[in-house]
Amino acid sequence: MRVLGMLALGLAFVLATPLPEAGERLTPRTEVPSEARALSRAFAATARAIAPSVVRIEVTAAEEQATASGIIIDTLGNIVTSSHVLDGARPVGIGIVLVDGRRLDAQLVGRDAASDVAVVRIVAPPSDLSAARFGDSDRSEIGEWVLAVGSPLGLEQTVTAGIISGEAHLGGSGGRPGDSYLQTDAKVNPGNSGGPLVNLEGEVVGLSALISAGPGGSYGYAVPINRVRRMAAILIRDGRSHHPYLGVALRDVRDLAAADRRRFGVLVAEGALVSRVWQDAPAARAGLRVGDVITSVNEHEIPAPAALAALISAQEVGARLTLGFVREGTQRLTQVSVADEPGSGDEPVSP
Repeated sequence: MRVLGMLALGLAFVLATPLPEAGERLTPRTEVPSEARALSRAFAATARAIAPSVVRIEVTAAEEQATASGIIIDTLGNIVTSSHVLDGARPVGIGIVLVDGRRLDAQLVGRDAASDVAVVRIVAPPSDLSAARFGDSDRSEIGEWVLAVGSPLGLEQTVTAGIISGEAHLGGSGGRPGDSYLQTDAKVNPGNSGGPLVNLEGEVVGLSALISAGPGGSYGYAVPINRVRRMAAILIRDGRSHHPYLGVALRDVRDLAAADRRRFGVLVAEGALVSRVWQDAPAARAGLRVGDVITSVNEHEIPAPAALAALISAQEVGARLTLGFVREGTQRLTQVSVADEPGSGDEPVSP
């Protein structure tokens, strides 16, 4: 009773404290630069525009529950999100929470661990779904403002701002070059996985996927939306993933030490050096050898392995390509058929 009396007394004191009157000495009002005001309005407009297409995903596995974010990609109820949040989710419940609070059941369409992309579908999609507007991630620039939107830790939608701070090349194994990711300093919290990275035109340019923390700070990574859209289309069509594959390990010619240049006999200034060829892989059947330097694909220049990885990942399995390469100082051409990476799509899921 005494505690309640003290609380009431304190509340009465707060309410009785007079507000500053006109003419009293106050901290000065600051002048907001027009550029800052315009940027602030752009952030707010972008957040409002993307909100209806961002959902919270609730995954129940055994007695555990995880939350993530997702992006509505069409009015049929297909949603892209991060594959890792759906590990083991096939036999359990997947729930979708729309921005207005409606809760809907969903099912797993397909997932791809290598790209960390998955598709889930609302079982009975409402007629008023809003699909996200997609941009062209190949045209995203380092230094460009972006917003990261999602539902961290199961909270309502949150928005953080930053820039595209770099391009990272991660993963890659078994003769598949590593994929490129958009690196951003926009805060990406646990639970934001699967949410959109959006430019100030309201276009989704990436799917928030990874958080890396270390002595230098925390960095967020997003799967470029062009790759997300390609993988989502495959998962919706086939229920399993496919990865274009050449079967080579590569090194950047520009990074070679003088001794390595001599050892491999490299005479060109840039390109993708073949340091290993997998047996019976497409590259081996096309006649590529260790020491060859791939310089072009279908007449597109290849200055580094990252450029080759991006070009190959955009191909359909079975596509025939013309590779230009240099061997012992001589420019050559060969034809190669892109194969499906061994082991990809081992877990087909029926839509």
